[in-house]
Amino acid sequence: MSLMPNVSKQERDYFFDNAKFILIVLVVISHAITPLIGTSDLNRTLYLLLFSFHMPLFLFISGYFAKKAVAKRELMKPIQKLLIPYLVMQIIYSFFYYDVYGWELEFSLFHPHWSLWFLLTLFTYYYLIHLFKFSPYFIIIAIAIGILSGYIEVGSCFSLSRTLVFFPFFLAGYYVKREHFQFLYHKGMKFTAVLFLVITTLVTYFFAFNIPYELLYGNTSYTALGLNGWSAGIWRIGAYVMSIAMSIAFLTLIPKDKTTFSHFAKNTLYVYLLHGFIFRYLRETNFYEGIDTVFETFLLILGSIIFAFILSSNTVKKVARPVLEPVAFLKRK
Repeated sequence: MSLMPNVSKQERDYFFDNAKFILIVLVVISHAITPLIGTSDLNRTLYLLLFSFHMPLFLFISGYFAKKAVAKRELMKPIQKLLIPYLVMQIIYSFFYYDVYGWELEFSLFHPHWSLWFLLTLFTYYYLIHLFKFSPYFIIIAIAIGILSGYIEVGSCFSLSRTLVFFPFFLAGYYVKREHFQFLYHKGMKFTAVLFLVITTLVTYFFAFNIPYELLYGNTSYTALGLNGWSAGIWRIGAYVMSIAMSIAFLTLIPKDKTTFSHFAKNTLYVYLLHGFIFRYLRETNFYEGIDTVFETFLLILGSIIFAFILSSNTVKKVARPVLEPVAFLKRK
């Protein structure tokens, strides 16, 4: 299983496979360089660029593949594929934090540990979508809710803030059709995408330390970010625009045909759930103290890419599946 439903072999669209796997690699890289974002403009720029679109785009693609599940009212499948892995990982992370950080051993159902918010939020979307599936114009309402939610302290309970902020992307994916992606292949789009990424990178580089990166998390109020007054919502609008533009540029550069890494996309769930342990542990060591050059950061990124490939292997899936996907594992027995 991947973070998003897979299509059958006959219908397989390798464009989305390629996009999913590259996205999960970028997620691993972004988490790997997180402790370095205060050390240089370059590291912070890379971090801002990656966080501006990788999770919103993941949710967008998830919404795209949610159509059949919604139409068939498959209400149990999200429990099996999202909620159960979430609960299992919550327990594992509780013991992990107890051992590594010395935190009090406690299990919280509604306050997701670290990156587990994605599973809880995506699980919520599979039910919330039934209230918004009647018209694409509901996306406007979802965007308004996402912007307005920043004016109050929504809190992290049930990952509610992120759920509200990122819902427009899932909803947009639900309404979009495959033919809507055809503009990505128009002549000149690849050049435009590269030019946009270059310009955006340069602009971000010069203003890297003036941009509140926490805004991209979607779990912090405007006041907590130091953004006061009615105009604070403009920052979220800007974040939405940035996410959309970066996502389009990214998708424009994704190959349409089968590649050597396409088949790894089916195991993105394991990459997402398992990669965090090593990086959370490394933050408690002096590992990052020795990374202070561009070359060393490059080696960290290269290592992260290799790590993503390893975690997406069938061997890791075979070992981890009984724990992370017990229902799916038992069904195969």
